[in-house]
Amino acid sequence: MSKPEITEAMIFECFAAAQQKENGAQTAASFVDVEEYENQIMYPEFARWAEKAGQPELASLFRKVAGEEKLHAVWLRELYQDLGQPERGEDTQRAIDALTTIRANCDALIAQNPEGVVEKALAVAISVEEREYRDIYPHFRDQAIAENNPRAAEVYQRVVDSERQHADWFRAALDQFRAGMAVPAMA
Repeated sequence: MSKPEITEAMIFECFAAAQQKENGAQTAASFVDVEEYENQIMYPEFARWAEKAGQPELASLFRKVAGEEKLHAVWLRELYQDLGQPERGEDTQRAIDALTTIRANCDALIAQNPEGVVEKALAVAISVEEREYRDIYPHFRDQAIAENNPRAAEVYQRVVDSERQHADWFRAALDQFRAGMAVPAMA
């Protein structure tokens, strides 16, 4: 009997992409919406999957990254103090809906194929972080530069560097996971 599968494509649907808008404040709102989603929903759910699959070190890694995603939002909120609670973006809502759909079946699949689910979550985390640091947030930084907002540009560059580090952590964890090695605990 073959093991049930949750595909990377299914999990990647849980990724919400921040959208560059007409001005920096609107872009910041989209950014905060997505970073808070990753902090409050996506990475905590990936951590839950890792815990259920008997991978507490990977769960800790997902939680650590979730905490840093919150920090990204905090950094930008400091610059845009009147931001308030950003409106839920369409892409973020779509990602929440996708995660809800997966969650309904995930616990049963984790019980039957824990390694498959965890491996896919790590692969998706790499893709998410790579897309953010390579394709999305550099444009936000450049928009801030064009709007003569060096403080925002600096924050976006720090986020680019942080997202690159997250991708590296997830890559190393996935390599160790595939090699059957224990993933070191994150400090």
